[in-house]
Amino acid sequence: MYGIWRGILPAVGAAEAGVVMSLAILEIFKPARLPHMARAVPTIARPVHCQPAILARPPVAVAMPRLLPRCIALCLVLSAALPLQARPAHLVVANIALPESVWPSRREQVLALLTRATPDVLVVQDVHVQGSSPVDVCSLAQPLRMHCDFVSADPPSRPHRRGTALLSARPVMEDGATLLHAQDGSAPVAAGYLRLLVGQQQVRLYTASLVAGQQHHPRRLRQAADLRNWMNSHAPAPATLIAGRFGSQHAELQQLMPGLRAARRSAAAQAHGLDVLYQNQQARLHAVNLLELQEPAPLRQGADAPASPAPLLLGLVVELELQQPSAEA
Repeated sequence: MYGIWRGILPAVGAAEAGVVMSLAILEIFKPARLPHMARAVPTIARPVHCQPAILARPPVAVAMPRLLPRCIALCLVLSAALPLQARPAHLVVANIALPESVWPSRREQVLALLTRATPDVLVVQDVHVQGSSPVDVCSLAQPLRMHCDFVSADPPSRPHRRGTALLSARPVMEDGATLLHAQDGSAPVAAGYLRLLVGQQQVRLYTASLVAGQQHHPRRLRQAADLRNWMNSHAPAPATLIAGRFGSQHAELQQLMPGLRAARRSAAAQAHGLDVLYQNQQARLHAVNLLELQEPAPLRQGADAPASPAPLLLGLVVELELQQPSAEA
């Protein structure tokens, strides 16, 4: 019966399949005609003298072996129809930066914050590494059950390296990196990407940290152009995202990355420079939350005690609902 349904469902629409399924369910649960149910069950005249061993088996016990194949058939029918009602895949991306005042001294608090956020992908901007030492931020990968990559324009031979850490809980199909240059001959910066498998869809996630400041506007334009050219060199994917530090206001960001929509909404996130860009045709913005670390409360209490410090903004967490690819794609 499972093979029959797999053949029927692609050939009819959702409405027709629902009608056929309803008929099948009625057929499955149609009461079985049992021989001993054709007549009334005789009452026992003297129940005191009846022995449990010679009592007739209840009708339910006889019907259960016949209902079991019908229930199995119903499960197969429903499993065949599940693709018609499949829920869209969601991807949660956290884009943060950890200043020296937070990392590594407040590692446990950062880990607790990220554990509650449950991101699928974690991008940590402006990571500093001493030479060939292990990337300390990648120690978050094991408790978060993620895979970690480090992208940097500095070779391991340098005593101090600066780059971006990419952590993913989703399967990584491919990864890569490139350099973003500038017209004034300044040192290039690194950009990275991950090709992820989210459900049955492939997602390309890029990351870059562009130079900030109005005086560096020409350099930022060249870096953004290099990033766009690198993205265009890859095969198209059902969804493309950029988790970066763009160092620009919202109006300029639309010029740097045309066709992409920014997820950030609050002024604090804009001043921070962190954002997640996506294409509106490929994904729908489901939620945006700021990732804030609470500062320790002042030790002195009372009327003259100092006010509690404002929470420290680490970045933002963006949840996107991936659109189902069209049949033509």
